[in-house]
Amino acid sequence: MNSQKPFISFRLLATIFITVPLILGATPQILIASPLLPHVSSNMEDPQFWIRKIQNPSLLLLTPGEIRKMNEENLNREDLLLARIKDLKEDCGRDELSALLKEDWGNFGRTEEVRYGRNGNPLGEAFWDRLKNNLNQESLKEKNRILFGLIVKRTNIRVFPTDEPSMSDSANYEFDRFQHSSISPGSPIGIYHLSKDSIWAYAQTPFIRGWVRITDFATARKKSEVSDCEDEKNRLVIAGSFVKIFEDPLFQDPVFISQMGTSFPLLDLPGSSGMAGQYYVIKIPFRETTGQLTFHKAFVPRKEDVHRGFLPYDQENLARQAFKMLHQPYGWGEMFGGRDCSRFIMDLFATFGILMPRNSKLQARIGIPLGHVEGKTVKEKEKILDGAVPLATLLRFPGHIMLYLGQEKGRYYVIHSIWGIQKGGLFHPSLKKIGEVAVSDLSLGSSGPNGSLLHRLTEIQFIGAGSSVRK
Repeated sequence: MNSQKPFISFRLLATIFITVPLILGATPQILIASPLLPHVSSNMEDPQFWIRKIQNPSLLLLTPGEIRKMNEENLNREDLLLARIKDLKEDCGRDELSALLKEDWGNFGRTEEVRYGRNGNPLGEAFWDRLKNNLNQESLKEKNRILFGLIVKRTNIRVFPTDEPSMSDSANYEFDRFQHSSISPGSPIGIYHLSKDSIWAYAQTPFIRGWVRITDFATARKKSEVSDCEDEKNRLVIAGSFVKIFEDPLFQDPVFISQMGTSFPLLDLPGSSGMAGQYYVIKIPFRETTGQLTFHKAFVPRKEDVHRGFLPYDQENLARQAFKMLHQPYGWGEMFGGRDCSRFIMDLFATFGILMPRNSKLQARIGIPLGHVEGKTVKEKEKILDGAVPLATLLRFPGHIMLYLGQEKGRYYVIHSIWGIQKGGLFHPSLKKIGEVAVSDLSLGSSGPNGSLLHRLTEIQFIGAGSSVRK
């Protein structure tokens, strides 16, 4: 298979819930500014507020060459579970694939815990039997050819080959344990195996493996078609939170919506006059009626928030990119048009060409640890934060990850995608829903049973070169 062990994502539901799912192809929800959280003023929701605090915010934290080197090192780290699709082998043995399917079932399959489906009814024995049968393990051959393809529309990566949700609460549709993540158009995949109903493909993506609808990707005739597209250097990077891509230069027919951090091969720049001056031309994958991969031209309006190549990795750009997602809705695995905490981080750093795992626990292994944090007192953690680099430092505790913004009047601030916060005592807690990307200080949650965000911190990671500490 590949040099990296295929990725299994297991996001934890901690006291603070932090994630965001997406409706396929849906227009992102209209943002309505929410009430400010405690100790947050309206000017703190302006990236310029935080940029002004930095002495030289446009100084590079990492050069493009350093980013490429870091990515290469991280791709070779088995513990990060990243995968480079062009490095996958072209065949896979029965025992290897059986082991992967068994691992998935062990992590996410039937347990003694009652799970609930779409109508709030318990998922019974008949459902689990049908689901296991649809894995189609009996069709595996001694040696199975791996096919390669590109995603052609925004779609979901599911834990199992089903759209049926798996919920721990019959009334809570916002947390589906069968939802791994969404995946963007243009993403490369390796295709291991098909479901018995021939609706789903078991696939490896650059950051996770799972089941993808067959109609949502195109299969290449040769592996090189995918790797050559992936390797094209001249690319247009989506810098806005979401950007519409059109199939015509008059912008009448949208092909799909692409999210921050996605990039496409760039064919032509806007001209100096006439209609040709109004758009970028990019290359996008297209699925023919046969399911085979071809490429089409697509058009991006000149006024859209895009960038030729990756953005320079500095604190000013980090601030501006992060705040473009402010008030975007929270969504578990990108359900319902939102982002969860780890997708917020993943999309942010993708605009600089920095590869991030999909899981918050693994994201906190990227970069340079700023000392041992777990078990330290609040005062000791504050002392570590005093030396942290604003906007280039990740803060994590189990189940949640945040981007450090800096200090204001003795308080420590972050921006993060957060579902909610528990309030009240240990025996009578209540959930205050936030459900969006928000600015908060690290005292948030102090009235809850598990303490503040600062109290719960277990990792503080600087994403930059060892000598690039800039406050």
